[in-house]
Order: sequence, then C-alpha cells, then structure tokens
Amino acid sequence: MISKNDMKERNRMSILKTIRRGVCSRADISATLGLSKPAVSALVDELIKEGLVYETGRGDSTEAGGKKPILLDFHANVSMIAAVSFNNKHYEVALVDLVGDVKFYVKKEIRISDDYRQTIDLIVQEIRDLIQVAREQGHQQPVIACGVAIRGLVDTKMGIMRYSSAMPWKDAPIGDYMEQSLDIPIFLENDARAGTYVELLNSNGTYGNSLVCVSVGLGIGTGVAIGNEVYRGAFDGAVNLAHATIDHDGPLCRCGNRGCWEALASITAFSEELVRRDGKYADLEFSEILNLYHEGDAVVADVLFNYTGYWLGVGITNILHTFNPEVLIIQGELTSVGPELERKIIEVVHQRVKSAVTKRSVIRFSEHSEKLQVRGAAAVISQYFFSDSHHRLIWK
Repeated sequence: MISKNDMKERNRMSILKTIRRGVCSRADISATLGLSKPAVSALVDELIKEGLVYETGRGDSTEAGGKKPILLDFHANVSMIAAVSFNNKHYEVALVDLVGDVKFYVKKEIRISDDYRQTIDLIVQEIRDLIQVAREQGHQQPVIACGVAIRGLVDTKMGIMRYSSAMPWKDAPIGDYMEQSLDIPIFLENDARAGTYVELLNSNGTYGNSLVCVSVGLGIGTGVAIGNEVYRGAFDGAVNLAHATIDHDGPLCRCGNRGCWEALASITAFSEELVRRDGKYADLEFSEILNLYHEGDAVVADVLFNYTGYWLGVGITNILHTFNPEVLIIQGELTSVGPELERKIIEVVHQRVKSAVTKRSVIRFSEHSEKLQVRGAAAVISQYFFSDSHHRLIWK
C-alpha cells in the first residue's frame, strides 16, 4: 500500500512535470491530473517556496468569465547542472540549467593518462574553475549534480566505466571518485544514450512509440527509446551497434575485428579513408576538412557522400529492419555537413529497404547536435531530476 507521504510526493512530481511542459494555471493542473484544487494549490505553494515554480502573471478569462487565472512556469535557472564529456582527444565541461540550456562551456584537448584518476583530477579542476567563472559573473545558484557522458560500456548504477575502445581503463569507478571531490551526486552514462535523452528532453513526450538515435563522432553510438524510456538491456550494454560487422573484409577496428560499422562510418573512419586517398589530409581536424568541402574539394565530397554517407545508410538500414522506429535521428558533429548528406543517407536507405512498413520511418538530422555530449550529460540529470525515484537525491 502506498503511504500518504509517498502519494503526496508522486502528486508533487506530477504537478512539477506538468508545469515543466508549459505555462499553465492551477485549474489547468487540477483538470489535467484529476487532483482536487485545494491539493494542487497546496503543492504548488510548496514548489514556489522551494524556488522550482514561479507565477508569471495572469492568463485570459474563460468564456464563462470570472477572475483571470494566475499562470505558473518552471524555474529552470533555480540551480545548475555540471556536465562533462571526454574522449581520447578532447574534454568538454559545461554548466547547464535544468532544461538543457548551456550557460558556461569550455572544450580543451586532453591526453588520457593510464591512471584514470589523473585524467579525472584535471576534469574536476575544470569544473571548479568554471563554477568560479559563473560566480564571478553573478550566478550564485547551486550546482546540484554532475552528469558524465562517456563513450563505451558504462555501469550506470555503480558509476563505473567498464570498457571503452578509446580509453586504456577498465572498471574505473569514476562516479565515486568524482563524488568524493565535488560532494554532489555523479551520474555516468554512455554518450549515445545521453544523446537520446537530449531528444527526449526536447520532445516533451512526442516520441511515444519508438525513437532511435545514431550519434556520429569519433565513434558511432546508438540509443533506443521505447515509450519515452531509454532501453538499456540487462547489463547496460544494449544496442551497441558500432561493432556490428557490416563488411567482413573492411578496415580493422579498434576493437580488433574487421568491418565494424564504426570503422566504416564514423568521423575517424572518414578521416582515415581521406588519408588513404591522399596523404595531404593527414592531421587535419574535421572542422578544417569541412571547410575544404564547402570550398569545393572533390575528394572530400566523394568520401563524405559515397563512402561515409553510404556506410551510414547501410547501417541505418539494418537498424530500421531491427527496430522499425517511428523516427531515427542522426546526431553529432557529422550533421554539420548539412542537408546534402542527410539526403544521401536517406537515398541509400530507401534503395536498400524493401518493406513499405520500414520505409515509413522518418530519418532526419538532429536539431540539437551543437555541444551534444555535454547537453546529453546534462539531460541525464534532468531526466533523473523529473523522476519519482531520483528527484530527492538531486534536489535536497
């Protein structure tokens, strides 16, 4: 049996999530949730006292007339989230509000140490420095939690990075180590699943059936959401399609196998194929190569469309046959190429997909790829913040 306090907490969270979806009145909440007006008013007053909700003014009267209702909105800036992402080349640190808007951000090159603690110490200091910058600019709200998005196999419950082909660490207890230094809750997540949370956070529940996100960066990650819940698998390792073999005679992958999707369709694979074509492209950053594409470099264009775009289309075809999602969203730095690449990928998919049902899936580039990884890390915290199970752990 649910206790009175548990029921009150559930109702409080339902009200908070309703206000988060858009400006509304106490009467709107009562009608939406089926709660009595006195109960709604009491819980809204508590949320206002906590600083999570504020009154924005009065709305329009109903057709029946009467007093104009007082409108309520969610106070996204009442606190901040620290967000971290890193790979074998760069780390990113950001301070983000509760609805995912990045307020402060830094990105720097990194050298991964064999001892995870040395690398994490560097990142923790960067978080402290960024908080100090925020304080100096008048942002005094507390930082309530930290999300960390990492490429590889992550044990989210234990806060442990189990394995990553991009890192020399195994079973690194990053969550506990960071929490000892920062004294706030730390949540680790696989970077592709974190990217999926970004889309869910910005959708307000519109992906009701199924959503697949394909994140294309130095590697490839995939996340699947069913009924607005991210699918994790039994041991947090579900939907690791980066290392599915799609060309058994393909290039050698970091994992030791040949022809993995990641070895053919990631930005790393794109750069390696460019260098195989012409050594002059060696040591160029992706942003520099992208500039060459916009300047009309024919070799870059050929590799982008007929190699990377083709292999992305092949892999996405397999995903559509497996999951048959309503929507498949391609995320990450590769989307900065523009709609021409999006069209090429869709063209390859439609050439290979035979089922009329599968062809109904919508494929598109994300509108949220800028600073995707830190926004994903923050979206993980936002997801927990609005959950019945973790809210009080974060919001004390």
